[in-house]
Formats: sequence, C-alpha cells, structure tokens
Amino acid sequence: YLVFFEMKNCCQKKSEKPEEKRIVKKESLISSIASATLQGCVGAVVGAALASVTDPIVNRVLVKRVPLSVAIHDVTGAQMFKYFQTALATNMIKFPMFEVLNKVVAQMPLPDSTRGLISGAIFTTATLPITNYRFSKSMGEPINMASLYKAYWPTVARDMLYGVVRNRTNTLVAQNFPKLNANPFGKMFAGVMAACLLSSPGNEVRGYFLQPPQKRLPVGEFFKVDRYVRSAALGATVMALSLGVGAFVSKPLEAKFRQLLVAAQQKKPQEQKH
Repeated sequence: YLVFFEMKNCCQKKSEKPEEKRIVKKESLISSIASATLQGCVGAVVGAALASVTDPIVNRVLVKRVPLSVAIHDVTGAQMFKYFQTALATNMIKFPMFEVLNKVVAQMPLPDSTRGLISGAIFTTATLPITNYRFSKSMGEPINMASLYKAYWPTVARDMLYGVVRNRTNTLVAQNFPKLNANPFGKMFAGVMAACLLSSPGNEVRGYFLQPPQKRLPVGEFFKVDRYVRSAALGATVMALSLGVGAFVSKPLEAKFRQLLVAAQQKKPQEQKH
C-alpha cells in the first residue's frame, strides 16, 4: 500500500509539472507584456519631446529637400508645441504596440529574421494611418483617406527590415557582449540604433513617394547622400534615445508599481476590519 501511495504521489507530481510550467510561462509572458507596455509608454513621452523639435525639421529636409538651415527657420515654437501633442498621442499607441508585439512574437519558435518580418508587417499595416497622420501634421498638409495609406510598400519593407535587424542585433549582443546585454539602456540603444540605421534607406524611398505627385522631384535630384546621412543619423538617434531611456526607467517604475499594489492589497483587509 505504501509503495502504491508513493507511486501515486509521484505520478500526480509528474502530471502537475506540465500544468505548472504552463502557468509559469503564462505569468512570465504577462509580466513581459506589462514591462514592454511600460517601456513603450516611457519611450513615447521621451520620443514625443525629442520629435517635436526634430521631426518637423527632418521631414522638411527629407521631403522638401531644403537645406537644414532653411528647415530650421521654417519651423516655429508654436508648431513644435502643437506637434508635440500629436506626437505624444500617436507615440502612446505606436511605441507600446511595437514593444508588446515584439515580445509576443519572440515567444514563437522561429528564427530571428522570420520573427522580425512578422513584427514589421503586422505593425506597419496596423499603424501606417497613424504614421501618415503624424507626418501630414508635421508638414501642415491636408489629411484625407488617400493620405493615410500613402507609401505603404516602402514603409512595410522598411519596418520589416527594422524588425529583422533589431532581433539579430539583440541576439548578437546577448551572445558576445554580456556587459552590454546586462545594461537595459545600452542593449536597447544598440539594437534600435542598428535597426534604424540599416533600415534608413527605406525612409528615403518612403520620403520620395510621400511627395505630392505633381511636385515630385526626379530620382537623381531627390536622393542626395549628405541629406540622407543627416536625416538618418538624427532619426536613429531620437528613436534609440527614446527607447533606451524607456528600457532604463521601466524596471524601477515597474518595481515601484508592484510595491504600491502590494501595499494597497494589504491595506484593504485593515479597512474592512474597521
């Protein structure tokens, strides 16, 4: 009987293990999603503050092909403040969405490149209207249904390449640079910077197709190396800094939120007693 009892207990423990693993995995995924959402929200605020200054200028250099000095003089403080409101609203959707999507897709047993392609394709298809709305606001252009999905194919190709490079960079950093991998800011900054720079030719193609057809410059006149380098470096720096700060700040914030949640849960029984 004792032998049978021990065997039964052993079998029950074995049968519980897969269920326990599923619960742990589910909790881990939920925690990762919560962390990614918070990280994206912090990055959205930092990104909006930086983009309110840089985007109106960079977009003028990118699309209108004017010198940087002319673009700077063309943008006023009132336009920057108004654009900050637009950028914050759109970032609060886009930044957390991509970070969460990346975390969810990362659970799939697929190569880095395939997961990056999936993330980029889904993200662009879902958020291009927001991206184009924000672009039109920064340029002071009219907004209509046709403008919301303008330059879809160059944008989806750019974002798919971004997803692939970011996943591959994260893997390379984890394998070869343990100190950098342990630094939330450094790891995020490196991955995003590499992804933005290597996918930046897609920005140029996107910028070309965002031009009004009747005012579109010839290909040879539109694509200039110096302007490309300037806009690519500035755009990549803004994105990498935004998400890097988000990664750095999100962990302490998450820990603080958990402490407040535990304190609130402990306070409830005391209030009920009174």
